[in-house]
Amino acid sequence: MKNSPIEWTEDTDNIIVVEGGGWWCRMISPGCANCYAARLNRNTFYGGNHLPYSGQPPKLLLRRDIIDGWQRQTRPRKHFVASMTDVFGEWVEREWIFYFLDGMLAAPLQTFQVLTKRPAVAARETAAWLEARGRFDLPPNIWIGTSVEDQQRADERIPFLLMIPASVRFLSCEPLLGPVDLCRIRLNSGCCINVLETNHIGRSGAVVEWPAISWVIVGGESGPKARPMHPDWPRSLRDQCAIANTPVPFFFKQWGEWADFGNGYDVCSDRRYIVGSMKQKFVDGLAMNLVGKKAAGRLLDDHEHNQFPQLVTA
Repeated sequence: MKNSPIEWTEDTDNIIVVEGGGWWCRMISPGCANCYAARLNRNTFYGGNHLPYSGQPPKLLLRRDIIDGWQRQTRPRKHFVASMTDVFGEWVEREWIFYFLDGMLAAPLQTFQVLTKRPAVAARETAAWLEARGRFDLPPNIWIGTSVEDQQRADERIPFLLMIPASVRFLSCEPLLGPVDLCRIRLNSGCCINVLETNHIGRSGAVVEWPAISWVIVGGESGPKARPMHPDWPRSLRDQCAIANTPVPFFFKQWGEWADFGNGYDVCSDRRYIVGSMKQKFVDGLAMNLVGKKAAGRLLDDHEHNQFPQLVTA
């Protein structure tokens, strides 16, 4: 049974919470502007605490009970860890990071999807954990991903993600706010690499053999003040994944609140919106219509894309 509304996972395990209830995080990039977690946290109906996702952190707690329970689960599940915050936030203590990584290691039947906007911190802390545990790479049930909303964030974050020796590294391009070329990611050295191919730059700066990006998730923005996604942006990422030397699994999560007339959405399925009542145009003249998330749907050129990396649980 699926317990999470997020299409690409089964469970959401929020292991870092605010003492007294709710959550906290710190916004750091354009993709955070309309953060759903911050919006939910402003509503006590959903368990929020009205604290803004900015400034200094309040008193936080690590949900050790959730972590300790992972190894007792006998049915394999996909767990999105900390959907309401960033477990590699600079405010998270190393002892906490070691604790949840130990908990994941002790639960090989479970698959943990860890998404961060701070892959530099993730690379540093996972390296420290690996050294402390005498390991060379993360166990295969820990998938590490980073959020990439535009080309600038792709160039900034992906090179750090590639430093993490994980069997599955993934990208969450949601909300996708601009075109992203994964075939030319710029490194600090100035050179560009195709991160959808097998070879990539390791910690030492040398090209090493290791799976690069194993999964790409793409989605438009939903909720109040959502920004539209040009259809060419997800199409480009879909095609980049398809033509890699080994095709990379591609998951199209949603269009968000906006759609164009070529996406095959069912206008009648959500009568809160009237087609044409609000439009936004891109510089190329393409008009996007505010139709609502349900009506916009998940079809990209009349197809659902639900691909996953091969599950590795042992």
